[in-house]
Amino acid sequence: MRELFSAFSATVFYPLVALVLPGLTAISGWFLYLVEEAALKGMVSRNHTETSFILMLLSIFVGTVIDDLGMRIETLWLDHGRERRTNGSHSQEWWAYLRKPFAIEPSGRRHLRRLVARLKFELGVPTGFVITLPSLWINSTVPYHSAFIVSFIGSCVSIYLLYESTSTHEILGQLRHELLKEEGSGYVVVTRKTVQSA
Repeated sequence: MRELFSAFSATVFYPLVALVLPGLTAISGWFLYLVEEAALKGMVSRNHTETSFILMLLSIFVGTVIDDLGMRIETLWLDHGRERRTNGSHSQEWWAYLRKPFAIEPSGRRHLRRLVARLKFELGVPTGFVITLPSLWINSTVPYHSAFIVSFIGSCVSIYLLYESTSTHEILGQLRHELLKEEGSGYVVVTRKTVQSA
């Protein structure tokens, strides 16, 4: 029963963190802005269940688009930087990892999946915040001082998450490098520079 619960929680938790939370971040401000329209406000107040279902679907859709943007950020910024620091071995290790069959799944792969979900969250939430930020300032029901406070806190959290994404990406690269190692294997990985962690 415990194994079933842990598998279920991982199955639900990773998409929730990677797609739903960034999507909800992006649509939350716009929903508050649009719900001020009298017609929409009445419809939402009469249809709570349907509204929740539509918002969940919309957050998954927007979260998927944000995930695509996050992959672009990862490719253009994080992968490019690690490629430079490892003298070109980052992409070689990535493709070698994808090609490598594992007879028994090492525990490092489960950790890797958790790190991938965390990286998607760290790249997705700042992107979602940038999308929702204009809605705070054009919403007449939100006082300017409240919009400023939310903008300031959101910006600080976004900067922190982007900073953490560099560390998570580096750990992912190091973990893939370690998973490619085998005792007595003829596999050779191109040597890389050691990276100082901050």
